[in-house]
Amino acid sequence: MTKKMKMVLAAVGVGIGLATSANATPGNWEQRYCAENPRDCYCEYRGGRKYCFIL
Repeated sequence: MTKKMKMVLAAVGVGIGLATSANATPGNWEQRYCAENPRDCYCEYRGGRKYCFIL
């Protein structure tokens, strides 16, 4: 691979990693799953809303 192609792939990988780490708010599907399976989740309150994360 050329050096330029390697740089582009590295930049894309870093961008994807930053985007996934910045999205710390769970999605609707995760909230529905936690409502049905509370033993598998960790929930906390932020700004008056309840957010649950799958463990």
